[in-house]
Amino acid sequence: MSRNYSFRVLLAFLALVSIAGFAWAQQPGTNNTPVDVTERVFELEAKVVLLESEVVRLRERLDALVGSRPEDRVQDVPVGDSPVRGRPDAPITLVMFGDYQSDYTARAQHVVARLLETFPDEVRYVFKHYPLTQIHPLANEAALAAVAAEKQYLFWEYHEQLFLNARRLNSPLLLVLAEQVGLDLNRFNEDRRSLEALERLAADEKLAATLSVTGLPTLYLNGRQLSTWRFDHLDEQVKKLLP
Repeated sequence: MSRNYSFRVLLAFLALVSIAGFAWAQQPGTNNTPVDVTERVFELEAKVVLLESEVVRLRERLDALVGSRPEDRVQDVPVGDSPVRGRPDAPITLVMFGDYQSDYTARAQHVVARLLETFPDEVRYVFKHYPLTQIHPLANEAALAAVAAEKQYLFWEYHEQLFLNARRLNSPLLLVLAEQVGLDLNRFNEDRRSLEALERLAADEKLAATLSVTGLPTLYLNGRQLSTWRFDHLDEQVKKLLP
């Protein structure tokens, strides 16, 4: 049975559950007013939406595990003011949305580094901030600190140190790492608390929302969302784009 067919069957089942709930709410003896019935329907519809979202999320995870081909849709993922590693005029652009407290994003950095070593003239790498503050309490502060490091042209050095220390990040450590990479601490503290830093971070988060980014890390290769960050898959996709 194909996954598409199974998905349609599940949605049909969920629709039936919603209809059954509506019918139950109207049965004699339930003492439900029209308002109660309407609220019950809204509750069931909300549950259907949540379940549909969960199915989509699980399908995306399955695609990532098996390394299936991404969708053909190409989206506009502008580089903007984000930091770039590699040749600025490289024909292939890899954009990653990441979080400095995300283990998966930290692991993906090693894969990207290997990819840039393999294709030094063909691929440029762009990092965009997407801090998941609900589960990573220091992610937002770390992202603002990275933006401040960029103002002193030491973004990538600081970026790497943040990921090397992803599991033990705290506010004092952000300063220690800044000093270690050679940042002017007075300017660093001023820049990371500035309106400009907040606007830069907000721009990345707005773009992530436009692209419907949910999981981390999320990667785009020339505007095409990748289904996995495994090196063999990235290597294959880059080769397909080369003449």
